[in-house]
Amino acid sequence: MSVGGLLLDVVGPVVVLVAIGAVVGTRLGIDPAPLSTASYWLFGPAFVFDNLYDADLARDLVVKLIVASLASMAGAAAVAWVVMTIARQRGAARSATMLTSAYGNVGNAGLAISAFALGDDVLPIASVVMLSINITGLAMGVGLAAARTTTIGRAIGRALMAPMTVAGVLAIVVNAIGRGLPLIVERPIQLMSDAMIPTMLITLGLQLVLTGMPHWNAGLLTTIGAKLAVAPLAGTGAAAALGLDGDPLSVVAIQTAMPPAVFCALVAIQHDYERDRITSSVVATTIVSLLTIPFVLALAT
Repeated sequence: MSVGGLLLDVVGPVVVLVAIGAVVGTRLGIDPAPLSTASYWLFGPAFVFDNLYDADLARDLVVKLIVASLASMAGAAAVAWVVMTIARQRGAARSATMLTSAYGNVGNAGLAISAFALGDDVLPIASVVMLSINITGLAMGVGLAAARTTTIGRAIGRALMAPMTVAGVLAIVVNAIGRGLPLIVERPIQLMSDAMIPTMLITLGLQLVLTGMPHWNAGLLTTIGAKLAVAPLAGTGAAAALGLDGDPLSVVAIQTAMPPAVFCALVAIQHDYERDRITSSVVATTIVSLLTIPFVLALAT
């Protein structure tokens, strides 16, 4: 399959589901909040837990992948902070741009693209990067949203107690214990996990109807540059410095080059946190990534 065919097969269904949400939202006037709430409290935690509780990788490699993932996020967020500060965009506008610059779509897009480019054997590696970025991004988003109305300490506490953060911690505990789950527990978790991506993409389409088409501004342009250029450079630089090469290095390059995560929009809708700005950034940067991802794949492979 060609790179163009891959992007069509991976990104195409994403666009279709977002479009379905947008059309349904226009026709029926559906409020995205209930779907967002279900994703935030049920489907999202199940998704995080399901992808982590039975992962099997060497601890040394896991640590290096986590550090490289966090370096990618930190580099992109730092650049976003600097650019937005220079542009005199502070407060929620700046923090929302930091979130969409740092937190990438490492799940439905990143995993599929990594597997196509490098083979199914890299999925455990890609899953570690996905979970590192997902858990950190979710905590970051909830913390930034909460910081508007409470102290930093309480905002951090709220982020650490977010449903998907708690699910990640529980999954790590179960993984460390090394015992499987009863089928009556495992199956419902898997079913809810499978519902996460389509539900959130349709919700994104519903929110897009309320938001309107993306508005080109300093925040959006910053997100495009920080997420699609700075994040992969910082991530692969850190990975190389830690001695990673071969498939692990390529996975980091691919995963950190993904556009903003749909989870960014989930946090924005659920917490009424710059939802228009964040939804626009997710949609517009995803479109632009169709031009940048082929270059990353060429370098990574």
